[in-house]
Amino acid sequence: MCRFSRIVCYPYSVFPGTHVRLPRHIVLFTLITLAAGLLLTLATVAAADARWTSTGAQKPGSADRPVWSIAVSSTHPSVLLAATQGRGVLRSTDSGATWVSAIPDVNAAWVVRFDPKQPSTVYAGTQTAGLYKSVDEGKTWAQQNHGLNNLDVRAIDLSSGLLLVGTAQGVSYSDDGAGSWHALGLDSLSIAAVAILPQAAGVSLFAGADNGSAGAGYLLKSEGTGGSWAVVKGSFPGDAVVASLAVAGAPSGGSDPPVLAGTSQGLFRTDDRGVTWAPLSGLPTTDFNIALFNPANPDQIYIGSDGDQGNGGVFRSLDRGASWTSLGAGLPVKPRITAMALQPLNQAQVVAATWNPTDDSAGAYRIADPAATVAGVTPTAGPSGTIRASGTPAPSLAGPAPVRRSGGSPAVGTYGIALAVLLALVVVVLARRRRIGRENRRAFRP
Repeated sequence: MCRFSRIVCYPYSVFPGTHVRLPRHIVLFTLITLAAGLLLTLATVAAADARWTSTGAQKPGSADRPVWSIAVSSTHPSVLLAATQGRGVLRSTDSGATWVSAIPDVNAAWVVRFDPKQPSTVYAGTQTAGLYKSVDEGKTWAQQNHGLNNLDVRAIDLSSGLLLVGTAQGVSYSDDGAGSWHALGLDSLSIAAVAILPQAAGVSLFAGADNGSAGAGYLLKSEGTGGSWAVVKGSFPGDAVVASLAVAGAPSGGSDPPVLAGTSQGLFRTDDRGVTWAPLSGLPTTDFNIALFNPANPDQIYIGSDGDQGNGGVFRSLDRGASWTSLGAGLPVKPRITAMALQPLNQAQVVAATWNPTDDSAGAYRIADPAATVAGVTPTAGPSGTIRASGTPAPSLAGPAPVRRSGGSPAVGTYGIALAVLLALVVVVLARRRRIGRENRRAFRP
């Protein structure tokens, strides 16, 4: 026995049937290492358990068509609208499990948008038939093209009683709910994105183009609805085409709500109403064609890319774009994201559409995001009513099907098991230390 050491050493017995006791610090270190390893393993499994799962087919028995835009009802999050190439505007009341055609005789649409101030009102921009409006969550629609110069409506934004659209030949606005339209110029540009940034008196308007005679740049800004556009400077690349614009619902790191621009040369952000722009780092070197803020938390950002070099996918930031992570697994190899939306369920769900032009394959996917903020109480999942297509059964109103996980249990449960195991091992270690302490004291008694 090493009486002058702080560690009590027990002799190794060489007689059969006796026990060999290791030094106390080795036993404790081994148990703690095992506990930490188990926790890390379970945590890794839980993180990998978050996967994208396919939604239902657009038309059973037929291949899906490309989706260019997805919109979610804020009051009935299981109601989804999709603007597609080949099937027009589709509507689902069960989070995408089943779909029906929403606008007869329209087979090609670019964009769908709910009005955040009037949740039952929704607008759809089509490729040849102009703009449609619905006041019953997309069940019935009416054309609203009076004064609209071009019927190829590619982009929509709404704010402060103003409705702004981008077309294949410029920008128009309406201040009476699409009853009449007024041209705002930029006729030489095909406008892929528009955004309205409210201010104390008036609005700032942004328009992003992906084709046409751009001159000095593809991102332009106008103060108010006078139609006086100026090319955005402030370190914004003049040769970058713009596919997406997004405005946060509240300030995030500044005095004004930030604006994001998804471009052919990366993702850019402004916090000073478009005076200066900065590229956001930590992302793949690729284009970004979709950008959106979580309406419940402007610090949370979701972006999508249809990158040609395999860098596409869905990426999320929880810290205003300071850092990014690829969201989940389970999308097609080298995913090309064409549309995305956030369902304010508890847990929040991200819906994304993909399309591969090489083999013309398309699909839609969902994933739970427990980190996403959901405002207020959990919204009701069921819509106010349903529509029924001929020969198609009415969809269920019970809300979205649960996201399936490979292990059959949610990540929270896995972490709970890991924590319980770790606590149990800590108790065992403490009990063993106490017992060894008693043995040591007895060993030192004369």
